[in-house]
Amino acid sequence: MENKVCVAKTIKKMKTSDFVLNCKMPMGYVYGYPVLQIRNGSLCMKIPFLRYKVTGKPDQTLVFPIRYSVTMELPEERFVEFNDYAYDNRFADVDFDKAVGLFRHESVKSLNKKEYEAKRAELFGLYDKLAASLLNGEEFTAEDNAKMKDMLQMLVEPSLLPIYKVLDKDFYEKYLRNNEV
Repeated sequence: MENKVCVAKTIKKMKTSDFVLNCKMPMGYVYGYPVLQIRNGSLCMKIPFLRYKVTGKPDQTLVFPIRYSVTMELPEERFVEFNDYAYDNRFADVDFDKAVGLFRHESVKSLNKKEYEAKRAELFGLYDKLAASLLNGEEFTAEDNAKMKDMLQMLVEPSLLPIYKVLDKDFYEKYLRNNEV
């Protein structure tokens, strides 16, 4: 039996699930770009949560560090973990109430809202294709892999990269680290 995953729909549905609501995340947190992981032979998706604060000035929306994450097993959509990184020693020096960057960052400043949303949709399509590859052995080509890396490097706020690196070094090395050595 083939397992189908639609990452964007799964995340949208997850936000109103009893599990996430019972985690008691404060209002205002939104999901970031997920991290796909293989854990004990199961495909899991870690969804980071962060917040933004609109300043009223163009390209000056404040970006705060990733504070929470929820991990679910795919394709079952079974929740396996909730994390509050304020209680994680790896983030002892992070001030979660202090902005770490600004949106819109340089790589997306030239995009209008419609173009930005189209890029996000394209990236989520690549997540779906990668999940299908990992779950069902469907093709995920070197070209797909390069495109996903390019899209993630374009869309992920650069100020969040250090946190992504700690959350999952393998995913970071494969998709988020710049080509610089």
